[in-house]
Amino acid sequence: MKRKYFLVVLFIILAIFLSGCGGVVTPDTDEAKVKGVIQNYASAMNNQDWNMAKGYCIYNSWAYWMVESYEFLVDYYEFEIFTFKVDIIRDIEVEGDYAQADIHIVDSILVRWELTYLQKVGGVWKIYNSYAHF
Repeated sequence: MKRKYFLVVLFIILAIFLSGCGGVVTPDTDEAKVKGVIQNYASAMNNQDWNMAKGYCIYNSWAYWMVESYEFLVDYYEFEIFTFKVDIIRDIEVEGDYAQADIHIVDSILVRWELTYLQKVGGVWKIYNSYAHF
């Protein structure tokens, strides 16, 4: 009888553990997508992949123009080492097709906080503006 009771309890415990093995599915929220765009943009900037960085921006927006400005500065002054890192992304707010996030940027030119604005265009989040604050 004890053996039968032990096997039933063991089976229930095993079933509970195995039911959690499916993994956790994280929904692809707008906040997660906004964070991903900012991270990918920063990575492209750091790698000096200017075209990719501009791809994360709305064409001819302030953000797009800033990428072109960085490209000019890095090429003109022939920076041997150029870094662009976003180490903190906080306070992401999404309202419809618009979002904003406060990001901390450390680059070869300046360390700063920027309030960054994004717009969803064709279902894809793109950066269109940012304001530095210290």
